[in-house]
Amino acid sequence: MSRYPRDAIVGKKRACSAGAVNAFCCSLATLFPRVFVNVLLTWAAYVLVIDIGVRTLEGFGSAVVVVLGTGIYALCVSSYMLIVWYAGIGPSRSEMPGSDDEPAETDLEAARAALLPQGVLAKENGRQRYCSKCRCFKPDRTHHCSTCGTCVLRMDHHCPWFSACIGFDNHKYFILFLIYVVVFCLVSFVASGIVLLDWIDRSEYLDTYISLNWVFLFIISIIFGIAVLIFLCYQLYLLFSNKTTIEAMETQRYKSSVASSSYRYSEPPSSESVGNVFDLGWRENFRQVMGDSPWTWFWPTRTSKGDGMTFPTNSNVVNAIRRQAEQEAHMLSSLQGFLDRRGQSSSSTSSSASNSAARSNVVIANVEDEYTGRVSVEFRPSERRHGN
Repeated sequence: MSRYPRDAIVGKKRACSAGAVNAFCCSLATLFPRVFVNVLLTWAAYVLVIDIGVRTLEGFGSAVVVVLGTGIYALCVSSYMLIVWYAGIGPSRSEMPGSDDEPAETDLEAARAALLPQGVLAKENGRQRYCSKCRCFKPDRTHHCSTCGTCVLRMDHHCPWFSACIGFDNHKYFILFLIYVVVFCLVSFVASGIVLLDWIDRSEYLDTYISLNWVFLFIISIIFGIAVLIFLCYQLYLLFSNKTTIEAMETQRYKSSVASSSYRYSEPPSSESVGNVFDLGWRENFRQVMGDSPWTWFWPTRTSKGDGMTFPTNSNVVNAIRRQAEQEAHMLSSLQGFLDRRGQSSSSTSSSASNSAARSNVVIANVEDEYTGRVSVEFRPSERRHGN
């Protein structure tokens, strides 16, 4: 007799079948945009290089179209493949300090200790950023992608045209792909426009039919060229500002010596209150992603600076964060001293002390942060005391 009930076996098979169908659908959804983009590029390259450059144009113009079309097409396809290849790379638990033999708590604690001194970003409550899904402490600028199901280093956004995340390891390839596509659309627009105008000027439309490939290439190059150019301009703005798309859309909270929940006289330090802490000037911002050598800026090679875990910061913004925290701590300390003196002067009799506590709407508590170990003053409403 079998050790396992028949119903359990049937149910397991059904679960596996449903999982297989789900996995197939996800794979198909991931594969479709990649196939579509590459087929569209290949068709455009065929029309540009073969149909126009080889069969229609002659002389120097034919050579220019063939060389430019072939070269830019190769750059587009190679950069696209590199974007997909280096997509979704994040701080997995295997890359964190600690071995697999150690308990999970020890592993996470070692990871937190390694990331905490270098990091400048924090959660809304001021604590170290942590991903409960990946079970790892997130370095600065790392975010979890629900579509890819993983944390991505310096995540910019999830792009449906690649079915992948744009992050630290493929951001340069993404910028280059946008540039290549814009140039490819420009060449296609000019080449197809020349042959169309020549066909009209020679009145060939009276005797011959026009190639629909030329018309489609002319229209598609205009549409995609303008759309990609607008998106490229926005990405270049973020590149020179040293921001990601997520950072441009959301407010980034910064760490300070005062807990975020304790700020009462000013807003907690953030990208809105003190500025972008990663802004190093437009030249260095550009080099952080594209590299130092001008010879490799527009070539699909890996030249980005850093490791994606830590990033250089703007000293002026860091000093502004420190000054703001010091001013807030000084004002909170002054308020605490005032309340202490008030409590001492009203402690002559138990009744007056009780009335003072009843009137006071503030309770002072020294709270030690779980991660930083720093003690900060926290103010919260006190409970009213009712007389007998």
